[in-house]
Amino acid sequence: MQLNPVVLLFALFLFVTASAQNDYEYIGAIKLNDSAFISYKITFSETDGLLQGYSVTDLGGSHETMSYLTGTYDAEQDAIDFYESGIIYTKSYVTQNDFCYVHFNGRLKKLDDRQGIQGSFEGLYDNGESCIDGTIEMLSFNKVLKRAKRLDRKIDRTILIGKEKRDKVNLVKDLESTRVNMLNKDEVLSVFVEKDSIMLRLYDAGQEDGDRISMWVDDTILLEDYTVKNTPREVLISLEKPETSVRIEALSSGSIGANTVKLELVLNDDTVIDGLTNLEAGDVTSLVIRKK
Repeated sequence: MQLNPVVLLFALFLFVTASAQNDYEYIGAIKLNDSAFISYKITFSETDGLLQGYSVTDLGGSHETMSYLTGTYDAEQDAIDFYESGIIYTKSYVTQNDFCYVHFNGRLKKLDDRQGIQGSFEGLYDNGESCIDGTIEMLSFNKVLKRAKRLDRKIDRTILIGKEKRDKVNLVKDLESTRVNMLNKDEVLSVFVEKDSIMLRLYDAGQEDGDRISMWVDDTILLEDYTVKNTPREVLISLEKPETSVRIEALSSGSIGANTVKLELVLNDDTVIDGLTNLEAGDVTSLVIRKK
């Protein structure tokens, strides 16, 4: 019996409901009018009916994109609406002006664990022209996570599936990975900023295991054969040009798994992009910081 983690993850959506927190996180899918599905997540705070946060489209995919999100919630009308207003980062090769932004209107009875978010959206380019429409269905991330833990326990206990196959299924790990931007071999992450400099923090978020990297800013080497520690190393990157390239090469795989260096790109006081390298020795991943 072959278990597909993606199928199991969607099965969770049939059994869970949304939860309430000070900060809200929902995960689900966009269904386009051509019946295609795209994974989708939103995270926001709510103050007096106003929503501020961000969305992530194509979680873990080759076109993963984070956008700013603004909206409103009307408890009396059981209504929620939000729209995307600009790119924070993307792994897609298309330019910023080519992105189709979600403008959503839907139903939500309460910001608690009783209902998910459902409704339709209109896709618009920056200039207001229509691109593509569809529907969105989402449920609370925490409730989905709890359900994933229960299913993982059931899978671990079943005798109908071999241990080798059971070990490959970890729904909790798959869900948690959507909270961090994985920086894989030969990927290019484009980040859009409005500043003249940006702070990059890098450190080993787990046990120090000798992960070593070198890092270049454009053609200038900034860190050479650097061994990553638990203590964050801060690097201020000056943005003097419209585009600044940051290239990271893994020099070792460490003693525990792959080269996994935690990166924090500080855009402003409210927005920090979390990244985690997933590289073997000799692999390279890149950031391109683009000034708006």
